[in-house]
Amino acid sequence: LMEYYILGRHKNKLVVDHYVAMVIKALKLHRLTKRSIIIDFKTSLDDEALGLCFGVKDVAKVEIARKSNGVSQTFLEQMQTLAHELVHVKQYMRGELGYNQHGDFKWKKRNAGGYKYENQPWEKEAERLEKTLFIECFPFDMEIS
Repeated sequence: LMEYYILGRHKNKLVVDHYVAMVIKALKLHRLTKRSIIIDFKTSLDDEALGLCFGVKDVAKVEIARKSNGVSQTFLEQMQTLAHELVHVKQYMRGELGYNQHGDFKWKKRNAGGYKYENQPWEKEAERLEKTLFIECFPFDMEIS
C-alpha cells in the first residue's frame, strides 16, 4: 500500500501523521501500491514558496516551508499548504500531471507549458480542494502545541 515518510522539523508529529493518512484516503490514493510520498518540512523554500511538489507516477516529494519571506507560517497554515501539495501528488500519481520530453508540464496528456501560474489547471484544482481537504481531514479533536 501507499507509504509516506515525514521528514524535517515539525510540530505535533502524531497529528501530522494522522492528517496525512486522512488526506491520502480522501484523495483515494491509499490503495495505490508501490507508491511513496516523502514530506519534508524545511525552514524556507526557493522563491519563498509555501510548499512545493515534485513527482512522477510512483514517487512524489512534498516540501513545506516553516517560513516564507521571513514570516513564520502557523502550524495550521502549514497543514493547509500540505493539503494543497498532496493534491499535486494525486495529480502526478494518477498521471494527470507530468512532463513532456522537453521538461514542460503536461496536463491530462496535453502539452501545458504556456499557462501563467495562476491559470494552470492543476493549480486551480489544488486551490479549490485545499480548504475542503484541510477542514474534512484535519484531526481538530487531537491536541496541538
